[in-house]
Amino acid sequence: MEATTATATTTSLPKPPWYRRLNQIRGLLLALVSMAQMLDIINVASVTIALPLIMKDVGFSFDELQWVTSAYALAYGAFLLVGGRFGDLFGHRRIYILGVTWFSIWAIVNGFAKDPVVMSVGRALQGMGAGFTVPSALAMLTTTYPVGRERNFALAVFGGSGAAGSVFGVLLGGIFGSTIGWRWMFYITAMLGALLVILGFIIIPAEKGHSKVKDRRIDYFGIGAFCGGIVCVIFYLTEGPASGWASAKTLTPFIVGLVLLVAFVVIEYKIDYPIMPLHIWRSRRLVASCLIIVCVSAGLNALVYFSSMLFQNVLGYTPLSTSLKYIVHGVGGVFANILFTKLLTKVRSKIVMIIGWLFFIASGIVFAQTKATSSYWSYPFGALLLNCMGMAPVWLCCQINSVADANDENQGVVGAVYIVAQQLGTPIGIAIANIAANSKNSLTTTGAELLLGYRASFYAVTGIAGLGLVLTILVAANSDPARSPEEDEEYVSTEELAQATRTTTIEVKGHENHGSLTTLATGEKAELN
Repeated sequence: MEATTATATTTSLPKPPWYRRLNQIRGLLLALVSMAQMLDIINVASVTIALPLIMKDVGFSFDELQWVTSAYALAYGAFLLVGGRFGDLFGHRRIYILGVTWFSIWAIVNGFAKDPVVMSVGRALQGMGAGFTVPSALAMLTTTYPVGRERNFALAVFGGSGAAGSVFGVLLGGIFGSTIGWRWMFYITAMLGALLVILGFIIIPAEKGHSKVKDRRIDYFGIGAFCGGIVCVIFYLTEGPASGWASAKTLTPFIVGLVLLVAFVVIEYKIDYPIMPLHIWRSRRLVASCLIIVCVSAGLNALVYFSSMLFQNVLGYTPLSTSLKYIVHGVGGVFANILFTKLLTKVRSKIVMIIGWLFFIASGIVFAQTKATSSYWSYPFGALLLNCMGMAPVWLCCQINSVADANDENQGVVGAVYIVAQQLGTPIGIAIANIAANSKNSLTTTGAELLLGYRASFYAVTGIAGLGLVLTILVAANSDPARSPEEDEEYVSTEELAQATRTTTIEVKGHENHGSLTTLATGEKAELN
C-alpha cells in the first residue's frame, strides 16, 4: 500500500514548464555547442576580409596589421589547454558560459577600438575567451553522445558548423565592410555571444556544470610553461616569413618557447595533478589525429590564403567578390560532411581519410593550373570543390578518432590538445607556402607576374597533402573506435540470426543426408573461425 501511494504521489507531480524541459533535448545542445564553433570561425574569417579597412580606420601601419589576427591566434592557442582542463576540473557548462561571456565583452571593445594597441590587446583577450569556449563545447558534445553512429553524426554537425561559419564570416566581412562598416562584425558577434550565454543557462543540463574529477588542484607551473611556450612557437611561425627565420626577433622567442615546452613536459611528468595527464598519449588514435590534422590545417589555410591573393592580385576581384567565391567551399564542406558521415558506417575511417587526401592533392594541382586570363569557373571553382571534398572527410575522421579513447574526465583536455595541433597547422602551412612563393617572386613583383610564385605555393599545398597521406597510411589506426552499446547489441543480434540460419540449414541437410552432416558442420565451423 505504501509503495502504491508513493508511486501515485510521484506520477501526480505536475510537469515543469516547457522551457524547463529544453535541457532534455540533446539536439538543442548539439545546436548550441555547434554555434560556439561557428561563432569563432565567423569572427576569424570576417576580420581577415576586412583587414585593409581596419588598417585605415584604426591607424595600423602595414607591418603592425598582422597583430589583428596574430594576437587572437596566439591567445587562442595558448589558452585552449587551460580552458579544456578547467572544464574537466570545474564543469564544462560553467567554463563554456564564462568563455562565451568573456569573448562577447571583448568583441564590443574591439568594435569601439580607435587605437592599434587597444585593438591588439582586445583581440588577444577575445582569443582567450574562444580558447575557453571551444574545448568545453566539444567536451559537452562527446560526453553527451555515445561512441558510434550518434557521436559521428554529432561531430559531423559540429565540423559542418565550422564550414558554414567560414562562409558566413567572409560574407559578413565583405558586406559590412562595403556598407554599414566593419565595426558591425564585432557588434554582431557580441550579440550572438550574448544569445548563446542565455541559451546556455537554459539548454545545457546542470550536471554538465559539475566535474567528476576529485583532485581539483591547479597546475600553475604547467599552465605558465605551456602558455609561454606555445605563444613563442606560434609567434615564430607567424613572424618568421616577414622578419626572417634566423633573425634575433624570431629565433630568440622560438628557442625560449622550445625550452618552456620541454619544461612543461617535465613538470607534467613529475606533478600529481597535471594540466595535461601524459597517459592520454597512450592512445594511438589521438597521436595520429594530431599529426594528421596539422597537415589538414596547414594545407587548407595555405590554399585559402594564396587563393585569396590570386583572386585579388592577379584576377582583379574586389574583396567582396573574393568572399563570394568561397561560398562553394563552405557549402560543399557541409554536404561533404553529411556524405562521408554516412560512408563511415560502411568503410573504415583510414580508407575514408586516404580518399580525402587524394581529393586534397588534386585541388592543389588544379589551382596551380590557373592562368592570368582564367575565369573563376575554369580552374578555381573546381579546385575549391575538390578541396572541400578532401578536407571534410579527413577533418571529420580526425575529430572522431582524437576523442574516441578518452574517458569523460579527460574529454576537455584531449579535445583541447587536438585543437592546439589544429591551430599549429595554420602558421606552419602559410609559412611553407610563403617560402615557396618567395622563391619565385620578389618584393617588387606585381600583377600577373605574381602568378609564378602563387603557383609554387599551390604545389607546396600539394606537398603538404602528400605528407598527410603518407602519415595516414603509416600511423593511422587500422581499426575504428568501439561501437556504442546499442550498436553492439545490433551487431550481436545480426550474428545470432546468421548463426541460427546456418544451424537450421545444417539440420535440414542433415535429415536429407545423414552422412554429410559431420562434413557440413566441420566446414561451417571452419567458416566461422
